[in-house]
Amino acid sequence: MNTRRKGVERERKLANYFWERGCAVLRGCSSGGGVRRRFVPDLIAICRGRVLVFEVKYRSRHAALHVERERLEKLLEFARRAGGEAYLLVKYSRGPWRVLSPAEVVRRDDYETAPELRAFLESIASQRLV
Repeated sequence: MNTRRKGVERERKLANYFWERGCAVLRGCSSGGGVRRRFVPDLIAICRGRVLVFEVKYRSRHAALHVERERLEKLLEFARRAGGEAYLLVKYSRGPWRVLSPAEVVRRDDYETAPELRAFLESIASQRLV
């Protein structure tokens, strides 16, 4: 299976994960494809009234992960327009998915201290609706 197909499959599994936990979710139709004039994030999830906009990154080994500055700016702009919050969703090899604030470089210690996706969603689910 090629790298692009693996990435699409991971994004689909993440979309299902969000859906199964009660979130409305969309996977960007051309996420990462560079086919559109306007930026399309990898995933958008609406959980208990919060709009969460994700750029998804996976690496098979622990190494510093670099995200293009332009891509981060577009992610932040999309989240601002949607009235939401922008995040990086990062996974290394067999480790858990973790939620990080947008940054150009993600180092191992950034990843290891970030909340796991499961805990992040549980914290949202436990918040009271206004």
